[in-house]
Amino acid sequence: MNKATEAFERATVEDLAEGVVQDPQTGEQVCLVCGQGFPAGEVFPAEGRFFEARAAARLHVEREHGPQFAFLLGLLRRWEGLSETQARLLEAFYQGHDDARIAADLGISRSTVRNHRFRMKERVRQAKVLLALARILEKSPGTETRLVDFGAKARMTDERFAITEAEYEHLIRKHFREDGTLVRFPVKAKERVALLRKIVGMLTPGVRYTERELNAILSPLTEDHVIVRRCLVDYGFVNRVPDGSAYWVEL
Repeated sequence: MNKATEAFERATVEDLAEGVVQDPQTGEQVCLVCGQGFPAGEVFPAEGRFFEARAAARLHVEREHGPQFAFLLGLLRRWEGLSETQARLLEAFYQGHDDARIAADLGISRSTVRNHRFRMKERVRQAKVLLALARILEKSPGTETRLVDFGAKARMTDERFAITEAEYEHLIRKHFREDGTLVRFPVKAKERVALLRKIVGMLTPGVRYTERELNAILSPLTEDHVIVRRCLVDYGFVNRVPDGSAYWVEL
């Protein structure tokens, strides 16, 4: 799990809104987008002034990544499959436009805009209940079934990604030989997801690979390296430009 993903997992709603979370052990302030840390007790120069860690981290988020709203909206689009209209409505709400202007800009009725506002409030209430249930479950007795973490930026998070740590270890032993090569690339989606999680660890986040460079990394693993490459993209582990000239893992 990379630093940004670890930070995301322990972030509160307030942290998510700011884009910064504090490491509970070191006090370091960590950017939720890229994982850059700002150690506690240090001051950081910017724009002719000096900032403490939390303020410096917030400034970093704003300057390097843009509005946190846009980052969170991007996550929702990947996780929830927001339509273009839904995304544009949320952006319009964020900008403070009134219902009449939003309706005119998007070519929809005012009643549709009001319905979207109402449904959003409903989802906020539902999310609060879900968070409360999760908090209760965290405190409940019994043995927790630990699921493998696939990172907050995975584009697909359906039931195929619900793999326990024990299942993951079993699948890795089943499909990888001792020399690190694949026995075969499985057909079942859930097994593929487990193997892709391990394989993507061979790539350096943020580095852009050409198709030839990526093939050079994957081909020693298996003769099915073309299928593996395609699945890394299709399952959201790797990004690719439309013409296939570059592949990369997000930071």
